[in-house]
Amino acid sequence: MIQVRGIHKSFDGKPVLKGIDMDLNECETTVILGPSGQGKTVLIKSLVRLIRPDAGRILIDGEDIFTLPLKRFRTLQNSMAFVFQANALFDFLNVRDNLSLFMRMHRRMSHAEIESAVKSAIQFVGLGSSVLDKYPEELSGGMQKRVAIARAILKDPRVIFYDEPTVGLDEGNVKKVIELIGRLKEEVCATSVIVTHDIPLMQQVADKVALLKQGEIMFMGPRQDITSEMLHTLYVMGEANEP
Repeated sequence: MIQVRGIHKSFDGKPVLKGIDMDLNECETTVILGPSGQGKTVLIKSLVRLIRPDAGRILIDGEDIFTLPLKRFRTLQNSMAFVFQANALFDFLNVRDNLSLFMRMHRRMSHAEIESAVKSAIQFVGLGSSVLDKYPEELSGGMQKRVAIARAILKDPRVIFYDEPTVGLDEGNVKKVIELIGRLKEEVCATSVIVTHDIPLMQQVADKVALLKQGEIMFMGPRQDITSEMLHTLYVMGEANEP
């Protein structure tokens, strides 16, 4: 479904991605694992055209996202969801409006249909309808993360991208987020791409793992093939500073 071929990216002359190749298959959860500074966020933002690589191609269903006309890319983008590390909720909108915004802009749905979808999504992530009238600043970090995941669900996406979904969360909320990602994998069958430094998250949700070290893939394959020696090499030897 998604093919990454020869992606290079530098900032101020410093190489960050050095010839990334990978295939991301439909209904599969791929975890891109590595400590801070290895290029994970640059890679995932390249996958959704938020960052343009210096060289290489990213193809979704055979179409190069960097050569697509903007209108065609917007159509493709509407089938993808991105859960940002900082959640990216609109502070000036309450939870209900944060969740309903995409549907009001891009779906022909009645008010009642949108409200029903919003309530269903918020219940899916384990929050009650009482949060719908609250603003993001009134919610804990863990609740904001779950709202961000609910917003992703409401796009009915073919692909969900997660940027460090467990960063800054306490143990209880980390567990809830991991459970949600697992449920989405089973119930929605979206292709999931997760960048993280969180080894337990990788161990619980990944079908396939890419170990990213200093801008290069040092291993890519089934989660079960990851060894303690690989993780030691990845975490002990990774020393770059991610932009």
